[in-house]
Amino acid sequence: MQDEMEEPVLKKGSLPDVVPSKMYTVTVENVSTNYKFFEAGAVAVPDGESEAGPAFPGHSFTFSFHAGPAHKLSFATMYGLSNDGFYAPSGQGIALYDNGTPVTGNITSQIMLWDAGTQMNQMPGPDNPHNGADTDDPVQLMSEVGDGYDYGTVATNLKVMLDYNGGHMFTVTIEVLAGATTAVSPVAWVVHSMENPIFEAGMTDWDKGLEDLAETGNPGPLSHYLTWNSGYVSPVAPVLWAVHEKDEMPIFTANTPDRGEGLELLAETGNPGDLAASLISMDYNAGAYAIPDGSNAAGPLFPGDKYTFSVDAKPNQYLSIASMLGNSNDIFFAFGDGGIKLAFGNDIEDITHEVMLWDAGTEVNEYPGTKSMDEDEGGLVRLLDDGFTYPAVDKIIKVTIHKNKK
Repeated sequence: MQDEMEEPVLKKGSLPDVVPSKMYTVTVENVSTNYKFFEAGAVAVPDGESEAGPAFPGHSFTFSFHAGPAHKLSFATMYGLSNDGFYAPSGQGIALYDNGTPVTGNITSQIMLWDAGTQMNQMPGPDNPHNGADTDDPVQLMSEVGDGYDYGTVATNLKVMLDYNGGHMFTVTIEVLAGATTAVSPVAWVVHSMENPIFEAGMTDWDKGLEDLAETGNPGPLSHYLTWNSGYVSPVAPVLWAVHEKDEMPIFTANTPDRGEGLELLAETGNPGDLAASLISMDYNAGAYAIPDGSNAAGPLFPGDKYTFSVDAKPNQYLSIASMLGNSNDIFFAFGDGGIKLAFGNDIEDITHEVMLWDAGTEVNEYPGTKSMDEDEGGLVRLLDDGFTYPAVDKIIKVTIHKNKK
């Protein structure tokens, strides 16, 4: 008689109650270019003309630009019948807002005649040979040079008007008055927050193009330098993170209003604290990280800075993050509303392509970099689509992840 079959024996033993978690390290880096200035350009064609050239008495140059409350305007235009004289405001520039209100009107009183210090002065006027000896003197007010020549006054030669067009756009008109003693050259201009973007009084020329403008009226080299160093710069705010299950949307749901759990504060101020507390209270594995690598204090990421932090997660869980685009009204970085699956190995993997710019829909957007108001929007959380132009995500931020070796 055949023996009864024995009960099979399990070889793998009992399963643990909790699947061991894995620790992942995430790095968020601000990779944006640290531009010196905000906007810059040149205008070479006088109003009403079709070709580049100087503006003679009775003619003018006009240019427009964007600016926020922290910005100032500087420009330079050659006193055409001189060796190296130029009109410009002081190194501090012209303030464009007064307690948040755009400045408009006649700003001629803020314009001065300067000597670039690069060429010996000769008698100004139509007979000026423009062949003075090269010099290496400091930039100074023409009135302090003491060359004994008559250049007229700014008020009798120019009228400079500042207009506000709305939407953070301004227009400047530089009019050469009918009785002026000179024409003026094409204009190089820059919007800035730092002082002395074009020159510094008492210092020699920096060889960035001012000499060309002041001696020949050519704004090209100076404008190229200013434009090359101008652009949108934004800090990246502290990072909110949450580990969650598939199909969960812990931070937001696309195309629906903000839930009132802290995203508005994060997207408008950069503070992730309320949202982190809300998620933790709902039993999410969540938190926030705010200390740049190499620093002992919390703060945003400026160009070149990075956050490095770790999170625990079980196999097949998902990760969501959120971080404000600092120089905005309510724009934030995040993956899709469902996050990304944590299925990464020990090698560092660049996941920046998973990051998108989102609009929290809580505050009306303004021209990038010019934030000056807090106007409630009452909109939806959505992919950024406000009609303005922003740098690509990978030009601002880089996000990498890897699983730590056990």
